[in-house]
Amino acid sequence: MKVKKEFLMTAEEGTAWHEFKSTCGPIYPGYESFDKYMSWMRDRLAEYGCVDFMEHHWDHESYRVNDWPVWDTGAMALTVDGKELPVGTFLMFSQSTGEAGLTAPLTYYDAARGEPEECAFEGKIVVMEDFPWPEKPFAKSFLESYVVTDTNYRSDPEPPAPMLEIVDPTVSNSWATRWSFSNWAFTLVPYAMKGRAAGLLIASRLTLGALRGLYDRHMVRPVPALVVDRLTAPVLVEAAKAGRTATMKLISEFFHADAWNFVCFLPGVNYGTDKDEYVTINVHTDAMSLTQDNGSLGALGICRYFSHVPQAERAKTLLFCIDSRHFIEGFENGNIAHDPYQVYPELRKKITVTVGLEHMGEMEGAEDYEHNTMVPTGRPEYSFMKADDNDFCARILVEAAIDSGLERADIKIDGRPGIHGMYKGLVRAVQASTHKLGVCVIGEAGNWCGAHTQTFSTMQYFGAKKFRDEVHTWTQVVGCLMETDSRVYDVMWSELNTAVRKLGAEEKITPAAMEGLLGLISAVFAEAENGEFAKAAGRLEREFKGAVRDLVDGESAEGVLAAADKVIARLA
Repeated sequence: MKVKKEFLMTAEEGTAWHEFKSTCGPIYPGYESFDKYMSWMRDRLAEYGCVDFMEHHWDHESYRVNDWPVWDTGAMALTVDGKELPVGTFLMFSQSTGEAGLTAPLTYYDAARGEPEECAFEGKIVVMEDFPWPEKPFAKSFLESYVVTDTNYRSDPEPPAPMLEIVDPTVSNSWATRWSFSNWAFTLVPYAMKGRAAGLLIASRLTLGALRGLYDRHMVRPVPALVVDRLTAPVLVEAAKAGRTATMKLISEFFHADAWNFVCFLPGVNYGTDKDEYVTINVHTDAMSLTQDNGSLGALGICRYFSHVPQAERAKTLLFCIDSRHFIEGFENGNIAHDPYQVYPELRKKITVTVGLEHMGEMEGAEDYEHNTMVPTGRPEYSFMKADDNDFCARILVEAAIDSGLERADIKIDGRPGIHGMYKGLVRAVQASTHKLGVCVIGEAGNWCGAHTQTFSTMQYFGAKKFRDEVHTWTQVVGCLMETDSRVYDVMWSELNTAVRKLGAEEKITPAAMEGLLGLISAVFAEAENGEFAKAAGRLEREFKGAVRDLVDGESAEGVLAAADKVIARLA
């Protein structure tokens, strides 16, 4: 399918949608802005033809710090020996100090030493520094998130750094901020809690502009915790090493609120019958920034397009899942009872594929050390995209990115080696719960301007053209999925390819033999894509399974043969 430009939303419409979202403020359950935005989204989807809305509500203990729409509300403060120091941000779910604040001696702890002793900081406010960049060789866990990795298709020939090298924050700062807040959440907070600190102050390496409104995520409720910027950090560290007294203030609250999500349908030709199949577009809406949680607006753009296509020409139904469990305490897996696919299990049997969208239309930011702030570079952020390991999904995604003219598209096909033979990394492009549906997964997650949920990075970090190009890309992909027999993109193909690659990785077969089996799968797949399902099933039964038995000993072959049988049964 090729997109009809006259049906596609305009850049001006996309801008207007984001301007509205920006005026709402943080889209977080329990906030007035959350209900305002969710209701607006529901009404727009209905306007574009969606029906049978199914809302799920639950009582949720939400969290709030009054720091929006202006930063200086008095909710955060820090003084050392009576001298006020600037505060960059707070850590989500941190306990409140109360209006009077928390006054206690400072103590310094070098987190590079590892876990502290139990109660090591009791009665004190502990100061810990951001971890510096690690030295080579980098661990796999570092390569997955903090450097440019290999890819299967990249439209930008000049990434911000050579592959597998640290990205200079003054060129693009998403990588650096992501490294910092991951250390806050996974190391510094647990250390402070084990040491039973009265409070935690993080001496960050980030600028004040990058920190302002930057929120991490936790699985725990930390002690009162604030973060200071790179210029304030040395002053704070010196004071902590000298054992001076500080007063930190964070006014936060936990409160019960109505959290909700919903699903709805843009009907296809077989809607309401046993013949119907769903292409699911899955997004999250709960976050604190303009673009972190704007996949719903991408979904709206797709819905707007297909509202111009007569129902009789929509071969499958579009199921829109507007979820709100991504940033709340516990995330998706911790709130699985409120997963729409658990609440409405009847949906799952018709779902053929999940398209996940988030972080769209983002523009890049960089650190300006001279002015201690973050500034737009004028370049678009990367659009990281992923698809399951089959020839159809790989092809339609690359073709759509090319047809839309999308700049800085970076497409990774799960399981396939990168084109440069280097470490490829991950794309976390869909919500955790969708992986449990057992269907094909395809999606996008941008590179996070400011690297995470940043309340005060608004329209200056939004690119109208980029957003429209991304909507164009995903509209084309969704159209291809709608008009193609679901047996072509069934997850079974990825499972079969993965099983063969596993044989190669475990050295059960030679690299040449592995490539030969993968080539045979590709040839059979082409027949299935042409609608010759019986022929494809026959070749898998005779040629492929025969080749596996010739190449691999009995027990080692079982996984591949079982995966092949699954494909054969599905093609029948």
